[in-house]
This record gives sequence, C-alpha cells and structure tokens, in this order.
Amino acid sequence: MSEQIEESNRPHRLPRRMVIAWNVLAYVICFTIGLGFMPVYSFVSGIFGGRTVRVADAPNGLHTAKLRKKVNLADINFILTVDGQEVYRSNDLATLTNGSYREMLMWDETGRLVVVELMGKRVFAYDIIERRPLRKGELGQYNLFPSPAGKYYAEISDIDG
Repeated sequence: MSEQIEESNRPHRLPRRMVIAWNVLAYVICFTIGLGFMPVYSFVSGIFGGRTVRVADAPNGLHTAKLRKKVNLADINFILTVDGQEVYRSNDLATLTNGSYREMLMWDETGRLVVVELMGKRVFAYDIIERRPLRKGELGQYNLFPSPAGKYYAEISDIDG
C-alpha cells in the first residue's frame, strides 16, 4: 500500500519529444500574437509619443534635432526636439492621403539654427544659442544645408533641362 502512495505522489513526466513540441508550439503562438499586436503598438505609440521621421546632427556635431510625427485620431502634429528638449509642436494638420508631408530638417552651416520644412515650406526655425524661435524675416541671413545648391550634394542632372 505504501508503494502505491509513493508512486501516486511522484510527479508525472512528459516524454522529451512532447516537451519540445509543446515549446515550439508555444513559441509559434506567442510570435503570431506579437505580429497581431504590431499595428496596435504602432497606433498607440503614435498617439502617445509620435514616430521619429527625421534626425539630423548639427554640422559641428554638438547638437541633435529630432522630428517626430504624432498621428492623432483626426489630425497630425509634428514635434521638434533639440538635444532632448521639445522646442516646437505644430498646429493640428489634416491627414494627407499618401501620408507624406515631405518632412525635412536643415541646419545652418554653423550649427546654430535648425529649420523644419514641410511640403517645401519652412514652417519653423530655432536658434540654439539664444534658445528662441526665429521670427519672420530673420532666416535670410543664414546659409542652410542640405540645400539644392549646397556643397554636400552630388551633381545631378535634371530631366527637364
């Protein structure tokens, strides 16, 4: 009788192949669930933090600008951070059908100014030294790059002429 009790108390062990098969199946299930949640993660992270669309280092290497695109339920905002500090948040913009605002970050040659360009229009400029946004008309005295005439571009011929 005591032998029967000892045998019944002994833990039941599955065969090794069955344990391996179970582990592989569990991995595949978890991987599939993870793939299923990627769109949800992308949507939630876009709402709460935004997705980085451009990163640009200053020519002197002392500063880094990061442009994030925050997709809300009905609109989009662009957020510029310089050295980790938020310096600009755009107004609410309509969602475009193709999703592209042709976002661009440009620095001046000295690394003092960073400029945000959306759809070919310069919408914001920030002076790193003075820690302030530039006003209309102040940008003309600075040489920005990358620019089509900049020394950092390769010679490319235009198909129109």
